[in-house]
Amino acid sequence: MPSTPSSSADLAAAAERAVTTALQLLGGRRDCLYRRDPTSGDLTRVADAGDRAATAVSATVDAAIAGHAVRTGGPFFTPDVLASPEVSLDPATHALVAGQGTGAVAAVPLSVGDDVIGILVHADRGGRSYTEQDQVLLSVLGTQAALALEVSRMESKLARQHHEVEELARIARLVNETLDLATLRERIAESVLGLLGVHSSAIRLLRPDGALGPIALGGRAKDYAGSGDVVPPGIGLAGRAAVAGRAMWTADIRVDDRFELSSEIRERNAAAGTVAGLAVPLRVAGTVIGVLSVGSPTPRVFTEAEVALLETFADQAAVAIDNARVREALTKQAERLQLLHEIDRALIHEHAPVTIAESVLRRLRDLLGVPRAIVNLFDFTNGQVEWLAAVGRHRLYEGPPLRYPLELAGDLEALRRGEPQIIDTRALPPSVHAEALLASGVAVYMVVPMVVGDTLIGSVSFGGDRMEFPAEQVAIAQEVATQLAIAITQAQLHEQVARQAEVLEQRVQERTRELEAANQELDAFSYSISHDLRAPLRAMQGFTEALLEDYGARLDGVGHDYAQRIVAASKRMDLLIQDLLAYSRLSRADVPLDPVDTESVVDDVRAQMSTDLAQRGAEVVVDRPLIRVLAHRAVFGQILTNLITNAVKFVAPGTPPRMKVWTERREDWVRLWVEDNGLGIAPEHQQRIFQAFQRLHGSEQYPGTGIGLAIVQRAAGRLGGRVGLESALGQGSRFWVELRSGEAT
Repeated sequence: MPSTPSSSADLAAAAERAVTTALQLLGGRRDCLYRRDPTSGDLTRVADAGDRAATAVSATVDAAIAGHAVRTGGPFFTPDVLASPEVSLDPATHALVAGQGTGAVAAVPLSVGDDVIGILVHADRGGRSYTEQDQVLLSVLGTQAALALEVSRMESKLARQHHEVEELARIARLVNETLDLATLRERIAESVLGLLGVHSSAIRLLRPDGALGPIALGGRAKDYAGSGDVVPPGIGLAGRAAVAGRAMWTADIRVDDRFELSSEIRERNAAAGTVAGLAVPLRVAGTVIGVLSVGSPTPRVFTEAEVALLETFADQAAVAIDNARVREALTKQAERLQLLHEIDRALIHEHAPVTIAESVLRRLRDLLGVPRAIVNLFDFTNGQVEWLAAVGRHRLYEGPPLRYPLELAGDLEALRRGEPQIIDTRALPPSVHAEALLASGVAVYMVVPMVVGDTLIGSVSFGGDRMEFPAEQVAIAQEVATQLAIAITQAQLHEQVARQAEVLEQRVQERTRELEAANQELDAFSYSISHDLRAPLRAMQGFTEALLEDYGARLDGVGHDYAQRIVAASKRMDLLIQDLLAYSRLSRADVPLDPVDTESVVDDVRAQMSTDLAQRGAEVVVDRPLIRVLAHRAVFGQILTNLITNAVKFVAPGTPPRMKVWTERREDWVRLWVEDNGLGIAPEHQQRIFQAFQRLHGSEQYPGTGIGLAIVQRAAGRLGGRVGLESALGQGSRFWVELRSGEAT
């Protein structure tokens, strides 16, 4: 990392002052100030003053003197460097110094603690002896220069650390930012360039086969991207770093035989001008997921600090990349679920097969990342494939279904086994269909079968100009094809059922008309029974009563008994006919339901039955308030009338009937109870008493037709409710009717 402009300017000014002052105070031919690299020991001239010609040949001499100063840690003074045993010069340098006559040399090391960070060199004509005062003065100037160098170094270090911290903080922020993977990796690849002062960078992730595939390139590497960017396992700097799981670097990859290079990597390095390189693993939770590498255009030694810095950067970058990959995977999974949800929703709404296919095709195309996708149905009878729906780059196909030979779908037996087929359009026999595919840019396509049970019904096909079909892409297509197969089959069944329902509806309408005609005939028959059958019964009853009234004195006891029996039988027959008519009407009458005031219906029934109740000494207790129900008022009144009539009738001789009526709420239902003190019903008879003509007692003691409770059950059914009872022999009964609540919720 280079120094900041301000620190470099301060150092240059301080160094210039040091050499200029030394030359002014000591005289002589030249003065030079050098910075020493603590790792390599190389000298870098910072400032010089004096004779330019003498300065030009001073570097070799000064390097030799610096080596002596570093070894001894003290100053060096000699009137003739050519004769000094401490300094060894090569013949060429010896001749140059002799020719210029600059044999007298004085040098003081610039030290900070125990470290020599530079050297200040003064040179003069040969034979000059440096006095003690000269030595002290040069040492003082050297100390000042050392402080200037150290301050510059510290400022440069602080600036570098500040920059590193900023870059690491920026990468740390990327961890929490919701950037897409493409944006994130580009930012990381560009950020690392300035961090280490390199000209190229690359981020590569491990593939299942161990190769490293590029996901982002920075600097010169981006300009020379190509097929060589995929690094085979263990090849090159990046390949070795991935296999070894640690940092790898080289000062010059061209001559470093530690690393095996492929011809593609050599060509790419040469094109990008990459000489030195450093590669560090990308780790997440201790597992290597890829490699971050940088390159430099000149030979370079990467320090431990630089390696550690890039490793830290790579750790942060790996977390950010992994987070972005997880977010991307979750987003894609959400899109997959949404796509499947669209299919399920279309299935629930019973959409047509073509509507289902069209609703998901665009999303499927985008999710697969392909230019075209088609949903096909197979017509095995005609040996053809029919487009159910198709989508291209920009629009959904609209028009009549296209058909093409079934052979273009690949191996049908393999498809029946659920195996996708990859079809190379260029290898197909010449045909108008193959030419159309090639003209639309489909060089290769995949056919994913749609199978329901053991039946192959069609396929999802997609393709373009690439041969690669990643496993994740195929898995998504198979998942969607499975759901589509179910949805389309269900839709086809719905269409079939709809057609059958239409036929059935026509038949129902015909039967309804027939039933209406039959009901009209039944109504006529009911009227006939009511009129024609009841008229003779009334005549029989009337004449018998007249016989008893007019000729009763002439009849003996047996005659009177017979006549009374005829009257009672005719009355029972008339009542039976009335009950049968009521039972029949309940099956056919229109029964609209409305909220009904239960209390008013109970009061009406009590009023209508008041005479019978008074004659029997019966008491009906109503536990108010009663909850409103959803019913038909007349039918509901008939239910209550029959239940109360039953309760009044079936009591022990000499026992006054006692009844209690109340209601209770059961969620959206209301249960009406009618409790009595009657004879009670044994458990084995509690179901059959609701059947017509089922009697538990003789008609002589307890007259009736045996239809009353059957009417109650049928009436409750017409109101959308049900009936039941709780009873024990000799302990009375509690009949109940359950209907929908008629109160607003």
